[in-house]
Formats: sequence, C-alpha cells, structure tokens
Amino acid sequence: MSPKNEDRTQFKEFNFPPIWEDKAKMKVLLSTFHPRHFDCDQYDSKMMFWIDLIKQYCYYAGKANISVRELQLQFMRGEQMPACLDMVVSHMDQQKQIRLRSDYEYDPLNSWSGWFVNSFVRRPLSRSWLKLKHSIIAENVEAQSMVEWIHLEVMQGICDEMEKKVLFKNRGKLLHFEAFKALCEASSMHVHPEFLPLCLLTLQTRRQVVLDFKIERKTRCIHLIKIPASEQESLVITESDHAVHNLQVTQGNLLKQLEELEDEIKLNDDKARQYVKENKRQLAKTYLRKRNLLEKSHERRSLALNNIETLLTNVDEAKNTGVVLDAYKIGSKTLQKVLNESGLKYDNVDEVLADVRETLEQHREVQDVLSTSSTDVAGCDEDALEKELRDLIGESAAVQPDISINNNKPEIVIDDEQLIAMLNDLEVEEGSIISQVSHKTLGSA
Repeated sequence: MSPKNEDRTQFKEFNFPPIWEDKAKMKVLLSTFHPRHFDCDQYDSKMMFWIDLIKQYCYYAGKANISVRELQLQFMRGEQMPACLDMVVSHMDQQKQIRLRSDYEYDPLNSWSGWFVNSFVRRPLSRSWLKLKHSIIAENVEAQSMVEWIHLEVMQGICDEMEKKVLFKNRGKLLHFEAFKALCEASSMHVHPEFLPLCLLTLQTRRQVVLDFKIERKTRCIHLIKIPASEQESLVITESDHAVHNLQVTQGNLLKQLEELEDEIKLNDDKARQYVKENKRQLAKTYLRKRNLLEKSHERRSLALNNIETLLTNVDEAKNTGVVLDAYKIGSKTLQKVLNESGLKYDNVDEVLADVRETLEQHREVQDVLSTSSTDVAGCDEDALEKELRDLIGESAAVQPDISINNNKPEIVIDDEQLIAMLNDLEVEEGSIISQVSHKTLGSA
C-alpha cells in the first residue's frame, strides 16, 4: 500500500461535519468559487466552511504544515475532488492565516529583518528564477500544488500544548531527539513525526528550548534538545552539557549490555546443567567456562556503571551546591545593601540607644519635679480657700468645728455647755449613783 493510500485509510477516522453526507450541498461546496458579487453570503459561508475544516484536519493530523495537493486527496468525496482549495489557500494567505514553509523556516517570528530579506531579496530572486524557468519550461501545476504552507494558529496551539505537557515537567534536561519524541508519546502529545522538527524550531525562536544540529546523510537534523531550567538560564548547550549527555548515554548503553549479559549467563548455565544431566561433561565444562567469562565481563561493566552513576551524582550535587552558593551571595549582597541604605551600623545603633536612655531619664526627672510642685501648690490653695470661706460666713477660726476624716467618718467636737445640756436631757432613775452625784454637783454650785 502506498503512503498516500495509508494516509487516506487513516483519515477515514476523521469526523466530517454532518453536511458532508448531503450530496447536493457538498456538490456546491466542492465546486469552484463563483465571483463574490454574485452571492456574498454563499461565498463567505463556503469560504468559512473550508477554513474551519482545514484547521480541524491540522489538529487531527497533529501538524500545521499542509499543501493543496494533500488537502485535495484528503477531502475527496467518492471520486469528486475539491476544485476550490486553491482559492481557499490564497484567501488564507491574504488574511495572514498561513505562511509559506520556506519563509517560515527562515524567519518563524516574522520579524522586521526577516520580512525585509524575504520581501526585497529572497522573493524577488525566487520569482525571477521561476519566471525565467517557466519561459523555457512549462509551469508544473502539480509541483505548485505540492508547495507546503504553515497554519499559524495550529502551530501556536500545538506549541502551547507541548509547553504544558512536555517542557514544563522536564525543565533542566538535555535529551536526544529520539528520547524527546518518546517523551512526547508518553505525555499523550499527538504530534506528527515529520512535523516535530518544525515545532521544535518554533519553540527555539520562543526561547523555550535550545537545539543542537548534526549533519546526517547530507541533511541537517536535530541532534540534542535542551530544556532550560529557568528563563534566566543561558540558552546555549555548553561542553559540560555535552559531557553529561555522553555520560547518560554511556549509562544507558551499559544497562542494556548488563541485561544482555545476564540473559547469556542464564542461558549458558541452563545448557551446562542440561549437559550434566545427559552426562556430557566436556560440553558442560565448555559452557561453564563461557559463563565464567561472561560473569567477569558483567562484573567489569557493573563497576564502570557504578563509576558513571557516581560521577552523575557528583555533578548533580555540584549544581545544587552552586545554586545554594549563588543564593547565599545574593542574600548577603541584598542584606548589606539594605544595611547601608538604612544606616544600620553598630556604632550608630549604640549611640541611638544611649540617647534613648538619656532622654527617658530626663523625662522621669521632669515628671518627679512636676508631681512635687503640684502637691505643694494644691496644699497652699486649700488653706487659702478655707480662710476665705470662714471670713464669708462670719466665724472665727477658733470656734469653727474641726471636721476631719477618720476612716471615712466625720468626727464631731462638742464644748462643755452642750455636753451639760445633753446630760440634763437624759432620764436617770431615783437612787442611782449618777443621780446622787448630779444633786451634789448642783448643790455645791
């Protein structure tokens, strides 16, 4: 089965829109475009139908590179081939939805410098060459339909998906191209194998990966892919990166060799046991010698693997130690800068604290002086007020009852006349001692 037929068989799984089953409508959609001024609505709806279908096909195929010939083969309905795809591709090119693959590979970001070179150098030279070529040889329409285009929206979507599913989870790794492809498959990333290099080229222009190329069979191919650990990391594959990668490759090869040796050792051991049972001692000795040689080789490779793993562990520890040391340096510089800007030094702090202690001592002395003077003034004011009050009510200071506070109760001072009057008012029984004393007192008086 040819590759085209294989693609066609695989494409049967693609879900066409429901209108695909309507024979009358599809006949109109598969036909060429009429001038737009005849029926603007029909022209626009037909154009949108094909634009959306092409985008769905790109996502289904896991790639953003397309050609008119490929679309014609994939969108055949029975024996009818779409006759309008040239107009659709031309319209998408005018709307900046697609770009020529040759232009995209030269300048994926479509920068001003790339636009200038493409507009005034590459395209004029290419057109001049094609014009000269077609003046001698007839234009090959089929070759023109094989020209590849890049669907920019699909390219953006696939790169974003790869960033989330693959790059984000594998930061700081250096991978071989085949290992990266296997990683995409393990991450449920649907990318066409032929489209993966173009996707990686786009990610490199977005400064999300670093690529290392090699020449294989006169073709420039991607050899290594480095995923930076952070945005600040240098986007260069250094000699140390190559050395670590070589160690990892050697480690993987040694693991495979050890697995193969273990299988061979087991096989020779089984054969030796079998010949012992059959009483073929010489053959059994032969396989035992071979097993011993394999065991020694297994031991040497195990030791080499252990050394390589030790080196890789030391490299990782050195990287982590370097990161910690850099963090210490940054923290120390930042703290020193803050201290210098704020003037926090030992002499300054000690001087400020001494001033604070002196100020607090002065404050306490002032408070003591104020409390003493206020008490004296209050006492003097109280005596003056008492004197003024006695002058106002016309009493002398000698006869003024002295009311003092004793346990919060007023003390009453009574003179002799008031005391005798109070005694006379008391009722005393006749014949009592108090009554007799009272009469004697009155008689003597």
